[in-house]
Amino acid sequence: MVYCPKCGKENKDDAVFCQSCGASLKAEQVVYRRHESDREKNEKQEKTERNEKGEKDEKNEGGGMAAGLVGGLIIIWLGIVFLLREYNYIASNDFGGWFMLGIGAILILRGVLAYIQTSNWRTSNGYIIGGLVLGALGGFSVFSLRDKWPYIVIIIGAYIVLSAFMARNNNPKP
Repeated sequence: MVYCPKCGKENKDDAVFCQSCGASLKAEQVVYRRHESDREKNEKQEKTERNEKGEKDEKNEGGGMAAGLVGGLIIIWLGIVFLLREYNYIASNDFGGWFMLGIGAILILRGVLAYIQTSNWRTSNGYIIGGLVLGALGGFSVFSLRDKWPYIVIIIGAYIVLSAFMARNNNPKP
């Protein structure tokens, strides 16, 4: 195969002009290897640097599976709560509380899975904190703990501050 010396596009061996950019493919100008653009060189270098740092490529991170799992669990939980309401196992005014309680549990589960995958609490903190907040708000409604929510909010805030200090100790200033 012949590669265009101008754009690097692959052409047939008997081509006179590049099928992509129209440049002449005379014998003295023809390149018989793939032309690597600056963008491709940069992408290749960034991928190598990510691999050296142990980071995953965004395209192959596996986040699609986790997102599908979380989304599917939320839809299933919604259906379960609707069924429980339909058969009068939960009161109409408790519907939102039960739904938030379940979403909180799902987010906490996602946080634990993120920790298992990366062995790094910093990657799972957002899920866990969000799950705790939603679960607490739902639990206050369902279990009639409306007067206890400020304590839970204080505990969650203390957890966030503690996490920030732990992250600072892991990355000291030079």
